[in-house]
Amino acid sequence: MNKDSPLFLFLRISILVVTQVFLFSKISLFGFVTPMVYVIFFYVYPTHKNRSVLLTVSFLMGMTLDILLDSLAIHTLCLLSMAFLRPKIMRFIFGLNFELKSFRIQKTPIQQRYTFLFIIVLVHHFLYFSIEAFSISLIGLILKKVFLTSLATFVLSVLILSLFSPKKA
Repeated sequence: MNKDSPLFLFLRISILVVTQVFLFSKISLFGFVTPMVYVIFFYVYPTHKNRSVLLTVSFLMGMTLDILLDSLAIHTLCLLSMAFLRPKIMRFIFGLNFELKSFRIQKTPIQQRYTFLFIIVLVHHFLYFSIEAFSISLIGLILKKVFLTSLATFVLSVLILSLFSPKKA
């Protein structure tokens, strides 16, 4: 199966949503740290696909998560924001190489890949917890949740990505 086909993309998204809803949303480290590994989607999404597809898929994925997790459109807002910010973050991390048609994230140095993944996770979680708290007076709690949840999400995301990445001989 071609990794860029719509069926493969739908399969990836479905697996991420199902594992988030039925596995990772049940984890609660220290009482408030719940990893959000569905953010991996922005890492594995093909670089030069149509941007409107990314926005549509982000919206549908967010709505599905909001319905299943009863989160009042927070996931949708965060995923749509990340879909808009993804090209800017990629340009910041990878430079102008990102705009080449031959660019693949998997062919970049591991430091850039992990930096890209960490920034995606950090920005997503900052948006998520800021919207969830919706108060500047809770900035200490927001930053604590962002840092700890981002750390847990990043570690689990790296483990998941290394588990499912093709092995080099």
